[in-house]
Amino acid sequence: MSERGLLDQETGFALTDAGSAWFCDLGIDLRSGGRRPLARPCLDWTERRPHLAGVAGAALLSHALAAGWCVRIGGGRALRVTDQGVRDLAGLLGLDASAGAEGSAS
Repeated sequence: MSERGLLDQETGFALTDAGSAWFCDLGIDLRSGGRRPLARPCLDWTERRPHLAGVAGAALLSHALAAGWCVRIGGGRALRVTDQGVRDLAGLLGLDASAGAEGSAS
């Protein structure tokens, strides 16, 4: 998301205008009624690098699960990216789909 200009990590963790439009184009509503920040970093324990958290991260996860881009592994927090998820996210984020993630946890 950062490489695509959707997320700015230079001065913290913030969605850019393009990032907000990207979520809107996906039909993801980012309106927050609570105190939870729109975007914030959260350190991934397995990869040891930050991922998107906050309202935007939770909304993207819900959308990814509903769209079939990923499935939960067991009862934990681990996910497996599906073949469909690899294809769809590659198109949406300009990623290399040949690097597929089927069978990996994230």
